[in-house]
Amino acid sequence: MLVSVNLVDGASENIVPGVLPLLQDEWGFGDTLGGAIPTAAALIGLVVLLPAGWMADHLRRTRILAVVVGAWALVTIASALATAFWIFFATRLVLGAANHIDNPSASSLLADYYPARVRGRVFGYQRVANTVGAAFGILVGGVLGQWLGWRAPFLVMVVPGLVVAVACLSLREPERGESERLDAEAARDPAAILVELETVAAEPPRLRPREYLGEVRAVLRIPTIRLLYIGLTVTFMGLNSIAYWLPSFLERTYGLGEGAAAGITGGVGLVAALGGSVVGGVMGDRRAAVARGGRVTLAGTSLFVGAIGVIVALSLPVLALQMGLALVAAFCILVSVPNFAAATAEVLPARRRGTGFAVFTFVLVAGSALGPLLVGALSDLTGSLRLALMVAALPAIPGSLMVVRARHTIDADAEAARTR
Repeated sequence: MLVSVNLVDGASENIVPGVLPLLQDEWGFGDTLGGAIPTAAALIGLVVLLPAGWMADHLRRTRILAVVVGAWALVTIASALATAFWIFFATRLVLGAANHIDNPSASSLLADYYPARVRGRVFGYQRVANTVGAAFGILVGGVLGQWLGWRAPFLVMVVPGLVVAVACLSLREPERGESERLDAEAARDPAAILVELETVAAEPPRLRPREYLGEVRAVLRIPTIRLLYIGLTVTFMGLNSIAYWLPSFLERTYGLGEGAAAGITGGVGLVAALGGSVVGGVMGDRRAAVARGGRVTLAGTSLFVGAIGVIVALSLPVLALQMGLALVAAFCILVSVPNFAAATAEVLPARRRGTGFAVFTFVLVAGSALGPLLVGALSDLTGSLRLALMVAALPAIPGSLMVVRARHTIDADAEAARTR
């Protein structure tokens, strides 16, 4: 079910890239304003992330997910019915806020459902769902937009959103730290696990705002967290903008229609996601078991290779070669994603996981928020969307090297988290 949440999340958020040329034709705005749509939504999302982390640590997470996913569906209807650009822009701001509330709760639930030894694979399945959803959203946006007009793709996403919202209410709410406790108890009394799983989780004591800010500071004092979060912020400063602008780039460079450009973008994203996230999760679990800091070494190295691949791919003049190398690069980048989430879960005490994942999402969004806007502005300034996208990939090189440095701290931080 948590996979379904990410599928709907990714799809609802990424319809816009598929229909962006149609929106520009409808309302006559340039690339700078086109890039401002996801940037503004991401910045609004930053405002709600820390409160979302508090909710994930103190409220019933399954109910949070049901309310948020239902809100997506309603806001998506509003996007489809917009009669002016400012109305459409406002609906994307609201959706940006809603889309960032679910991550701390969903990630915290996963960490309580599954033990550390398999979290790389589990987070791989969760993260691949988001990327598959994003590819699906771009594809549906471009194909249906070209066929039925830009409003149709938004209306299509309403039904799955409402279905998933209702289904979230059937999820079991585990106790915080349940997976670690069950692992420890299994060695002593395996039958006790069945009793524990039937227990309804009690809500933890609620912290006042000043106390909660102390929890945020405690998360940021963890060395591995600081290295990973700084590396992520720098890495995704531009990388996240590439998928947003790629359909427009293909349409302008090769004369493709909206459906074909979105289909290629969505296809590359889909294949890379299904391969990279799943393979990355399995490889990360194996490397973590046999090598000190193996998980983050894998994540940083794959990011570095992927960033170089993106830059080279964008420089190629032949569509088939360009998209072939882009597929390999995207695969490498997505190998890293589940390992970031799994590493974060490993070094956080169970009672701070909601907060930790809120901060994780905060820095990721903060790093990537300005990317689409800056790419659009540079495209308008230079007249070259290709150049703007190549520049956007450059920060990932130093960012990936920062991630690799966390191999020296993750094992000690994970051990400290287990004893708190």
